[in-house]
Amino acid sequence: MSAEPNAILAINSLDRYTLLETEEYSSFNATWATGVPTLTYVSGDRPIIGSKLSGAVGIPDDSLITAVNGNTITINQNTTTTQVAPLFVFQTTTTSTPSQPVANFLFGSFTDSKPYANDFAIQSPGALIYGYIKKLIVSQVQIQYNIPTINADINDEFYIVTASPTIELYKYTIPYGFYYPQELASALETLIQNTNSTTGGGPIADMEVDFDRLVGYKFTSPTTTFRFPTPNELLVSGTITKQKAPVIYKTYRVMGITNKNTITPTNTQESNAYPNFLYTPYIDIYSDILTNYQTIKDTDTSVQKPKGLISRVYLSGAGELQQTRIDNGLGCASFVMTADLNTPKVINWTPDVAVPSIDFQVRDCYGDLLPGANYGFSTEFQITLLCVEGRN
Repeated sequence: MSAEPNAILAINSLDRYTLLETEEYSSFNATWATGVPTLTYVSGDRPIIGSKLSGAVGIPDDSLITAVNGNTITINQNTTTTQVAPLFVFQTTTTSTPSQPVANFLFGSFTDSKPYANDFAIQSPGALIYGYIKKLIVSQVQIQYNIPTINADINDEFYIVTASPTIELYKYTIPYGFYYPQELASALETLIQNTNSTTGGGPIADMEVDFDRLVGYKFTSPTTTFRFPTPNELLVSGTITKQKAPVIYKTYRVMGITNKNTITPTNTQESNAYPNFLYTPYIDIYSDILTNYQTIKDTDTSVQKPKGLISRVYLSGAGELQQTRIDNGLGCASFVMTADLNTPKVINWTPDVAVPSIDFQVRDCYGDLLPGANYGFSTEFQITLLCVEGRN
């Protein structure tokens, strides 16, 4: 780690909500005449200019407060009735301010608001990076891994073809969420036993699905011979589109199904690879802004060769062994991963620039944005950057 003078830039993915528009609710009592755009304040919370009014007969819903002068409230629509006795009026105020960042990110994460944690920018009223800085060092990364075992439209679909007593094709969609291996076995068994074939044939009612900690999954039907078709078979027959093939491959990966399970129909099919519940073995964090002045560009062995990589975090970590072959292995539930980077990434910087916002994209081993965010499973992260003082 550098011994040069430096300052810390601490990044929290939840700070993307700092400028989030939030709604605050309050109420007051007022009286008014009919056919006028004014109310008389009596008691309660103070009326706020710009608030939207609702819940009072005689005041059109969504009326806005345009001015407040003493006890006189001006709105942008005329009242429709006379109100002599003070009546309760509900007001909603929309705010977008960094003055309450904790409240903003609590509200944003509670409502699962956009932008999601896999693609966003953090904005600040002032500069996030400012001063004579010659390089940035990625010192620490912490990730709150929250990618479900099964993700909707990503690794939730598979097929079975039967050979006897009749030839049938079955399509199955696994409900998304986290699963322990035995839980997934029960879910698969229930799904198979209660799903008709694509042509209306009855389900494989006697199918049993068991999980063995050493082997993986075992599918058994005493009365039916079956196999798992390859996505190429399903493409040729017109059963699926090209876009669905990766979904099936990823689902087979969860169950440990390989090409060996696609050849010969038998009464029993077992995992030929160990089931993999960890959706991605590492997470890549990218930022175009932070790597803008980097002269040596990042690359990898993939075809896409994306640019702007600031950190790759391997989820197995270092030091204490983390099990992936037991009932509570990685990927069965959320977990926190902290990486102290002994060999950190050093990013070239220019001393004459102020940065009011920083962008981030968080991707999996397939090069895609991390899944789960649009279903309420956001993988949040924190990064410690060291800003090294000096001129280039």
